[in-house]
This record gives sequence, structure tokens and C-alpha cells, in this order.
Amino acid sequence: MSVATIFEYCQSLDTPLVLEFFYHGEKLEDPVSFFDQNPGLYEAVFPSHEETQQMINKNLLFSATHKLVISEFGFNLVFR
Repeated sequence: MSVATIFEYCQSLDTPLVLEFFYHGEKLEDPVSFFDQNPGLYEAVFPSHEETQQMINKNLLFSATHKLVISEFGFNLVFR
């Protein structure tokens, strides 16, 4: 599953959750392109796609007030 697929999955839900990706403390403005240009990086250092999908599902309840931040250190639910 690609990062683009993760975004598509999240946006296909009735209450989309804002996803932000960070790497080395820097927000990735275009994570799809970033991971396309760095093949294998997501799989090597980020949580698995299955874990990401589970966290999206788990945190949809907070989608109106929070965003899900994903980094090489895991997940953070952040008030927006």
C-alpha cells in the first residue's frame, strides 16, 4: 500500500481525518512525492501501513478537532 493509497483511504471516509507526515522533525508538504522520490523509506522507518490504517480508524472520532501526525517515531493525535 502506498502513501497515496493511505490518503485516498482516509479521504474516502465520511469524516476524513487530517494526516500530516513528518520526517526528522520537518513537515512533509507533499508526502506522496517525497516517498515516491525515496522508495523504501516509508517501509524502513515509519509505522506499517496496517498500523497507520488502524490509527486512522481509531482516531476518526476526533477528526473534527484533531489531526493525526505520523513520523518515524510513530503517531501523535494533535489538536488543531
